[in-house]
Amino acid sequence: MNVFIQGMRRSGTTILFDLFWEDGSFNCYYEPLAAAKTEAIGGGSGVHSVDYFEKVRECRKAFILKYQRLENVGMLNYGAPRLPELEFEPDAPDYVREYIKFMISQSEQTLIKFTRMYCKVRVLWEIDRNAKFIHIVRDPRAVAASYLFGKNQKNTHIYHNEKIFFKKKSNYSAWSSFPFSEFVLNTPEYSHLKGCEDFMRILILWKYNFRMTHNAGNTLFGNNYMLLRHEDLITKPETTLKSIYNFLGNQLPEHVLEWAMKNINSKPNLYAPDNPHWHEAFKRLNMEEALIISGYKY
Repeated sequence: MNVFIQGMRRSGTTILFDLFWEDGSFNCYYEPLAAAKTEAIGGGSGVHSVDYFEKVRECRKAFILKYQRLENVGMLNYGAPRLPELEFEPDAPDYVREYIKFMISQSEQTLIKFTRMYCKVRVLWEIDRNAKFIHIVRDPRAVAASYLFGKNQKNTHIYHNEKIFFKKKSNYSAWSSFPFSEFVLNTPEYSHLKGCEDFMRILILWKYNFRMTHNAGNTLFGNNYMLLRHEDLITKPETTLKSIYNFLGNQLPEHVLEWAMKNINSKPNLYAPDNPHWHEAFKRLNMEEALIISGYKY
């Protein structure tokens, strides 16, 4: 069985990956289309003292020996930071497809976590139409705050009060958010929002990511598609994990549950959750349908 995880950056994809890494019965690959040049100790969560990219680098070395038409291993960084616009392509070149096929050929149970395949869900389905597809989402307010404040809240001094947070306009580009949002803002649906506030840019990306992933995932994978809320995982780990493993047709291992109960933070972190600017932004972006589907009806 192959499992594909896709979620927007800053949406809790890593903690879900951590759980499957802890499981031990899956051959797990962390962001195989990332640059993977530097260490990723425990990915974004840091709860495992393992460089998740080391396995990706080893896989790339083995793949290049087999797929000798690919001379530059850097081409396997398909999307940001090398070329962010590649993430919006609906298809993937042959070498990317073969690279993913190579990964899943190494084991009977493979799990791959992506943040770069929101426009390429069909590619994953064509690679394995029987795979399980988990689409993880997080409250858009939390995602926007996570982007703007940065890892470990390092940019809190830039957005140091609510007025600045909701009004600031800049070319700030954490996790390539500026080129991503510029691409979306150049499409007809969003062009009227050009020059919008920084927090709006992240909400635009949230809506775009959600719609692309959900529409294709639900349509193509059908019963093999699961929409998972990050908040459910951290506030109800036992119930949520049982539903995930039930979806996979497996029994929840006791050691995975024990690890989750010990390591998962059970308190969602929202910035200014009742500020009316959130609701005004949702209305401007016509996000109501996406919010209802994803379970964030305010």
